[in-house]
Amino acid sequence: MDDARMISPSGTLGRMVLYLAAALVALAVPKAMIVTRWYFLHQDAPAAIAMIGLFVLAMRWTPGWRLPTAAPSMRLVLAIALLLALALWWGTYAVMRDYPLTRDELMVGFDGAIFAAGALALPLPALWSGYALALVPDFLLDVPGHALLVSNYMPVNAALRAGVAQVADPALLNPLLAAGGLVLLHGQARRLFRDCTGARWVVLAGYLLSAQILVTAMTPYAMTAHLAFNLLWLSLFLRDRWWSHGAALLVGVAAIGLHQVVFHPLFAGPFILTLLPQRRWRLFGVYALAYAAVLLFWIGWPQIVVATSGIAIDPAAGAGTAGGASFLHDRVLPLLRNRDPRTIPLMLYNLLRATTWNAAFVVPFAILALPAIRRGEGLARPLVAGVLLTLLAMTVLLPYQGHGWGYRYLHGLLGNAILLAGYGYREIARRAPREAEGLALLLALGTLPILVWQVVTAHRFVMPYAQLTQLIERQRSDVVILDTEAPFSAIDQVRNRADLSNRPLVVSSVHLSPEQVAALCARSTVTLLGRAHFPHVGFAPGTPADATLFARRTAPIAGRACLRAPAR
Repeated sequence: MDDARMISPSGTLGRMVLYLAAALVALAVPKAMIVTRWYFLHQDAPAAIAMIGLFVLAMRWTPGWRLPTAAPSMRLVLAIALLLALALWWGTYAVMRDYPLTRDELMVGFDGAIFAAGALALPLPALWSGYALALVPDFLLDVPGHALLVSNYMPVNAALRAGVAQVADPALLNPLLAAGGLVLLHGQARRLFRDCTGARWVVLAGYLLSAQILVTAMTPYAMTAHLAFNLLWLSLFLRDRWWSHGAALLVGVAAIGLHQVVFHPLFAGPFILTLLPQRRWRLFGVYALAYAAVLLFWIGWPQIVVATSGIAIDPAAGAGTAGGASFLHDRVLPLLRNRDPRTIPLMLYNLLRATTWNAAFVVPFAILALPAIRRGEGLARPLVAGVLLTLLAMTVLLPYQGHGWGYRYLHGLLGNAILLAGYGYREIARRAPREAEGLALLLALGTLPILVWQVVTAHRFVMPYAQLTQLIERQRSDVVILDTEAPFSAIDQVRNRADLSNRPLVVSSVHLSPEQVAALCARSTVTLLGRAHFPHVGFAPGTPADATLFARRTAPIAGRACLRAPAR
């Protein structure tokens, strides 16, 4: 296939229409109502239908609109970045209610409070021995008896948030990182597209019109930091000075330790490999050895946390804190052995979500970059390699992402995708500049209502969860036992501070034995909050009303003096 056919805008848009339509048909068959499907039905499918209509319109009509003839200046981008940070900070409260929706987000503040107290982990008080999973049901560091309260995530994102909290509102962290990412990406576009002003505008618009970038930056997710750190790393790597490579290695240390070790190496690896055909053996060796050492350090981080806590670990207990070998045995091999039978539909959901949560021109323009990739032009090959490696790794290791605004496992590579879109735009502009400008502007304008839709539906999704948490916090007892029984679980609403100083303490019913329920009643006042109370705040309106399991679990304290009536 020659380049002229490969860079046909109408052909690419036609393929996008077929891809989106095929995805909608394939995923339309009723399936289990996991959260991924809820997102598909209420966010992604409507957005995909809108994109199909937009692409069909663009195939039939290209307006004569023109991009600015002058390239975006750094002064303009800095002003936009400042406004972006302020808008995202406002949106953190107005749109997302400053509410950590998921356990992933919640553990950022959980760990941050521990670090702010000058510790790497807090011991589980003896009074609560045996209750660790009832108090923190997921993502605790795996030590015998769950004797330590700290997450099993890497610490850098939580440490950053805790550091910001010492001087300002911690909710400012991700808006500032998102603003910094915009400036860094613009700098890379200036370097890569000196001969194409329009490509620089496309890159700028691709970032600002990404619902995934904007909404995620209104949350505590580590993904905003992954994107910003990757863009900073690339800027330093491209400067190609001894000091910039040293700084890039330091950024790499932090990026690998943000929350999961797998993401940053998949981004950085393809760029480091470009040193080999340049015969820069020494620099490649420095990067390879440094990254190997950094990975070993962070894989061994749980062992460091346990060692500094003073808790003795029995190797026979099988705790996942013994360093590299245990990391592979306990964390990686189970993902490889226990393949998710839903991998293909889950990845189809993910790819559709990645498409619909970003500017409508990003994927088609990235496809139009194929000639540049074939020629090995600029950074096109390592940019696409990072995206493909990450998709392959997630397909094999973790196809189910659960919650997330867009496809969050690809978030750190959104800069790659947007720069590839810049390459694709330049391919069109070299042959038909007026068509390229009109198409880019039409797709950008058509993205705006989709972007508004994604922001509004994200807000609507978060609200019932936040309201249920507020209902729990209004209870006037020492302890709330929350109904977390199947088939639908409010498990992420079991939220407690790391020092267990909050009142009421919230405990998960599914993690309690009858004896533990009775023990709570003997020493505390207790409120039972069952699923019958969920509809009052709009939470999970389709939840089955049957609370037999919860009633059976809490039967030992029925009618006891410790009980307090639920407050509305």
